[in-house]
Amino acid sequence: MVPYDRTEFRARPIRIVASPNHSPTTPPGPRSASATADPSLGYLIRYAHRAFVKALAQELEPHGISTAEWSALRVLWMQEGVTQVELAERMRVEKASLTGVLSGLEAKRLILRARNLDDRRKINLRLTPAGRGLEARLMACAHAINEKATQGLPPTQVGEVRALLNAFIANLEGVRAR
Repeated sequence: MVPYDRTEFRARPIRIVASPNHSPTTPPGPRSASATADPSLGYLIRYAHRAFVKALAQELEPHGISTAEWSALRVLWMQEGVTQVELAERMRVEKASLTGVLSGLEAKRLILRARNLDDRRKINLRLTPAGRGLEARLMACAHAINEKATQGLPPTQVGEVRALLNAFIANLEGVRAR
């Protein structure tokens, strides 16, 4: 049997070039009649979300914190001592996807995991002094991104956008808007 040359199967880097016709309001891809109409609401919300995440990641990078770690810390700053399950529910993520995030925060000595004294099956999450110490700096990062995103908009419009997004979430999750 002749051994094969492994270099033949190496992945080659690809270069992605943005289309000159691409903008936040024109999705990339084939330009059929339906594609040239206004982009869907879902597309715009997803595009806005990605822009927020990218901007936040850039702000958090000097602090050595990922956006997923930021999300977990933000919940813990509001309510320390929650269980891993409660944290996942508040973040609206699967419990399994939090394991790596929490391991990273623990390795950075920002949180501690402790067995619940009443129910040994549960693990409570606590901030370390270093984890608490990041709150002001990281909240400032988030506020800067929100300010940038809403610059030039009157507060009433920002409030309307917030109300609309909450209504979309409630509608899609099957909960009545309040």
